[in-house]
Amino acid sequence: MIKEDVRITHKTNWVKVIIFFVLVGLFIFSLYYNNNEYENYRKSLKGETIALATRIKSSGKGRSLKYYFYSGKKVISAISIHDYYGDESELINKFYKVKYNLKDPEENYIILEKELNPDSITLVKAGFTKTKYYIYDVAVSSKYIEKLKWK
Repeated sequence: MIKEDVRITHKTNWVKVIIFFVLVGLFIFSLYYNNNEYENYRKSLKGETIALATRIKSSGKGRSLKYYFYSGKKVISAISIHDYYGDESELINKFYKVKYNLKDPEENYIILEKELNPDSITLVKAGFTKTKYYIYDVAVSSKYIEKLKWK
């Protein structure tokens, strides 16, 4: 009787080990599948242009980056949620590459790994315009100072 109990215990231990490895294998497969599916989605977006990052909004634990770009003559505004742990001001008012779906530009993603330094001709072709604005210099000259920015 004692020998039978040892065999049953031994079998249940092997069953638990097998179930554990099957669950771990399924978990790893699902991670790989989701990552591969996202990469396939990113590769399906064929349109490419320049986007301007405008602000970062923090809400609770999450942060989202607001940016816009032009598709044809239409302005597309988008929000991207990123786990960015650096100085937030490093991203603002800078240009980045954005990929989008040619049929539906609302499907897009911004590539923040590399900041772009486009020339003015490239920005005009991407739909941006240069606008003038003035700031009042109270402290030094008491005059309006003309500034330019891309919009």
